[in-house]
Amino acid sequence: MTEWYLDIETEGTDPHADRILTIQYQPLREGRPAGTLQVLAEWEWGEKQIVRSIIERGLLDPTGDFVPVGKRLRFAITFIMQKAEKYGVRKFTEEELRHYWLRKPIVDLAPLLLLMNRGVRPSSVSGLTYKENSPVPKLYREGRYADIIAYVTREKDDTLAMLTEAGPPLKDFGSSRSSPATPPRA
Repeated sequence: MTEWYLDIETEGTDPHADRILTIQYQPLREGRPAGTLQVLAEWEWGEKQIVRSIIERGLLDPTGDFVPVGKRLRFAITFIMQKAEKYGVRKFTEEELRHYWLRKPIVDLAPLLLLMNRGVRPSSVSGLTYKENSPVPKLYREGRYADIIAYVTREKDDTLAMLTEAGPPLKDFGSSRSSPATPPRA
């Protein structure tokens, strides 16, 4: 499996009305950066091309060649899927969608954030605040693209720091659970 940090920034939450402004991805090795953060920017390439680029990486293939790691990935992937259909880049039948969601390995940290926040709705990494407060749409309207790049880089750093911190205890827990159970003594 090849893990990739993945996140997107959008104008809003409706893929039919709102654009994808950025798609960020970075190769990982054991939860740590193993290459450069790539930011596909709508203002440089257009939305259709940034969607095409991430699909060409293998995001929408139901294999382990591109395993997304991030938070709220179902939102990001569904948004990208709907844009791919809109632009004719990739179409899905109902069976292909079912197959994708059942087979695609995904490391979504949103459930972990939910547990960390004691069951309150899923939160972002920075200060456990909800992502709907993202400054990116406003920065985009103002043409402050360097500030957007700085923001998405901080988000990536925060997410990977949480993954680095949470990874070892989760692996230890998983290892302890996979040991064969000893039968109770009679």
